[in-house]
Amino acid sequence: MKFSHLTTKDFIDLLKQSDPTIKASELYKCTRNANISIQNFEEVVSILKSIKKYMKLGILDSVIDFLMQTQNEIPNSTKKIQQFQIDSKLLSKISELKESGDFESIYNFLDELSSQGNQTMISKSCEEGLWKKTSRNFVFGTEMNVLHEASEKGNLKLVKSLIECGCDKETNGKWGETPLIIASKNGDLEVVKYLISAGADKEAKDENGWTSLIYASEYGHLEVVKYLISIGCDKETKDKRMYTPLISASYNGRFEVVKYLISIGADKEAKDEFGNTPLIYASRNGHLEVVKYLISVGADKEAKDENGWTSLIYASEYGHLEVVKYLISVGAKKDAKVK
Repeated sequence: MKFSHLTTKDFIDLLKQSDPTIKASELYKCTRNANISIQNFEEVVSILKSIKKYMKLGILDSVIDFLMQTQNEIPNSTKKIQQFQIDSKLLSKISELKESGDFESIYNFLDELSSQGNQTMISKSCEEGLWKKTSRNFVFGTEMNVLHEASEKGNLKLVKSLIECGCDKETNGKWGETPLIIASKNGDLEVVKYLISAGADKEAKDENGWTSLIYASEYGHLEVVKYLISIGCDKETKDKRMYTPLISASYNGRFEVVKYLISIGADKEAKDEFGNTPLIYASRNGHLEVVKYLISVGADKEAKDENGWTSLIYASEYGHLEVVKYLISVGAKKDAKVK
């Protein structure tokens, strides 16, 4: 068989067929010069096992055991090498982005790492300060870092990844807004809940004194409002203009939020720095449904601001005819005098 060219299968089949009729020693002599085409590691082991079996070569046991162990180790080594190559590329990318001002690329890079669950590289990115990179946000009128942006977009997975890797959960934007304030303003309840669970300050204020509860009320995010109240947020908190959550909700016609705040005892006669009440603001801005509700729960229809203007005067001044008609129908004074 010196010049025979056999596949692994051919050789093993030959050994099987020869076994009953040819002695092991003779079988060895006949096949020792065979030219076998071997394609992979598994075929090497298969051939050695067959030689051991049919040629009675027990000495091959330790060789086969060693090869089997090596076969099991190779994939692990390959994986380690592949992971090392991936990590090297990621570290190179982190170094590149550290010197970059391309906020979108930085955000997308961290978002992808988060989606992959690669906390090791997110930690490294945070150590290198990538999360602190900022971009102008035209919706919020401020500069936002990656954690702010993730909170604004409702990207819970990225928010979690960043905070778990040590990013500051109280990081302030240009106007003092925190991730919790941004998430509350945007109405993302799941992000709000997570940030609270991570220890975020529920009473934190931006530079205008607005809390998360005031923002949620201002923008009409009822479920966020309810949640913040449920964890103990101050329903009478005031900003620098003395706006309460109820004043903010009334000003913007957030009817469901107004009803809820009243139901938990919010002060319906609260006044801002100019003496405006929730009813005055609802009337001034033409929010008839809110006006009717506030009147129905006993709001003072004759309350005046610092200039002596009532809800009726404001509704008349701003041209809200239906509000004017309603206020007159419930007995509002038509001859109230201003200062």
